[in-house]
Amino acid sequence: MTGPRIAIATCAHYPASETDDDRLREALRERGADAVPAVWDEEGVDWSGFDICLVRSTWDYHEKHGRFLDWTRAVEAVTALRNPAATIAWNSNKTYLRKLGEQGVRTVPTAWVGRGAEADLEAVLAERGWDRAVVKPVVDLGARNLRRVQRGEGSTALAAVLRHHDAMVQPFLPSLESQGELSLIFIAGKFSHAVRKRPAKGDFRVQSLWGGTVEAAEADAPQMELAEQALTQLDEAPLYARVDLVIGLDSEPCLIELELIEPNLYLDTDPNAAARVAKAVLSELH
Repeated sequence: MTGPRIAIATCAHYPASETDDDRLREALRERGADAVPAVWDEEGVDWSGFDICLVRSTWDYHEKHGRFLDWTRAVEAVTALRNPAATIAWNSNKTYLRKLGEQGVRTVPTAWVGRGAEADLEAVLAERGWDRAVVKPVVDLGARNLRRVQRGEGSTALAAVLRHHDAMVQPFLPSLESQGELSLIFIAGKFSHAVRKRPAKGDFRVQSLWGGTVEAAEADAPQMELAEQALTQLDEAPLYARVDLVIGLDSEPCLIELELIEPNLYLDTDPNAAARVAKAVLSELH
């Protein structure tokens, strides 16, 4: 009898090369599963031939957003998909942060601006009392289209985003430069491990794309409480989740992202993390 066949969904630019994917595949294979990488938008992949598909390093989905969501629904129609298509769709638009804020979760203050709106960035900053801010599209990945702006500069950053997407404007948080982000990773609803992501010197973006670094970390009680509060707003516990926290302007922790689609889980920072994920994946098949 052969073990379960598991697809590790990736993208064409990162086939079989991401550390998280490598560690997870090895942990699954050690437990008798046949875990193989599969490019999500590659023609000819028979997704029905897998017992489960794990969305892991599909790091171009934001460039093909509608097509990607169609793909998640198509895969879910023929096999198990984790996280589920509905969860992915909800999480793929950052307006989920507004919903979580309305449910009482402490999030980074945000001004939401609809696509095509005749919005004046200077007016938004003046209304909010922010001297510095960041402007982002609501569908993005890795801070690729994020822009830092300053009041009085007459920036066109907001107008540029609104030509293609709805936008969000947030205050620039000095803590990003000094402390970075704390990421809490949860597997099957249970806390697994935490990491501290720090930006390169002179930057504020913590992603490795921009020179950011990662190290194992500890979460204190208020941080853990906030992360768990965010996750309890979901209808069901996701197979994997990463909760990204920052220190706000009031020196209190707040949620900057809840990553449920294809988060890097930093499995190399905890010797038992890959095994935890593999165990949770296989339990989904029983």
